[in-house]
Amino acid sequence: MKRLLAALLIVLMAPLAPAAEQPPVVGLVWWPADPADPRHRFARETEECLATTLRERAPGVRVVHQGVIRDALYPRLEPATQPPNEQAFAELLARPAVQERLRGLGLTHLVAFTGGTDVAPFQGGILCGAGYGGGGCLGFAWQDKTTTLAAALWNLERRESVAHEQSRSEGTTIVPAFLLPIPLIADTHTAACQELGAQVARDVLGEPAPQPGTPPR
Repeated sequence: MKRLLAALLIVLMAPLAPAAEQPPVVGLVWWPADPADPRHRFARETEECLATTLRERAPGVRVVHQGVIRDALYPRLEPATQPPNEQAFAELLARPAVQERLRGLGLTHLVAFTGGTDVAPFQGGILCGAGYGGGGCLGFAWQDKTTTLAAALWNLERRESVAHEQSRSEGTTIVPAFLLPIPLIADTHTAACQELGAQVARDVLGEPAPQPGTPPR
């Protein structure tokens, strides 16, 4: 009996192991949402790319997509009622009712992203007809593309804005034509989005930005 009591006393006096730190939960939302902006059509692609990059660069991070956030905060993030600037967005996040809804989603961070791809008109020319190899095409055309993306990151546990990031990628889609046009498409959107996602992942994890000349992970 004495041995049992001694063993129980040792267990009770043993220091408790620290609780495992929970991984971050990051919400993504396109803001400002403007369906009239032609770049808005890239919003879903940007969201999926950012989510994928965050999971790759910060394993364990859980991503909550913007549809869930917009539903939870409806109608505060709709085009007609959304915050007009970042200060107003911060004031929205400070409201107790908004904080309660975001806590209900388990969010630790919120990323508001914007931007898209501007596409210039095609230049050059391609002619097709019966005179070119019995109905083929001949010529050369090209199109310049520029993708610019930006993101603001809030730490919801500390209730403060912690980072602003931006990425930019330029490229040219070329279409040589000899009998058949063969487009070689420049994917500037993926390049810019992956760069932005890597920056946001570092901010979420609290990692310093790489020094110039340091190869990416």
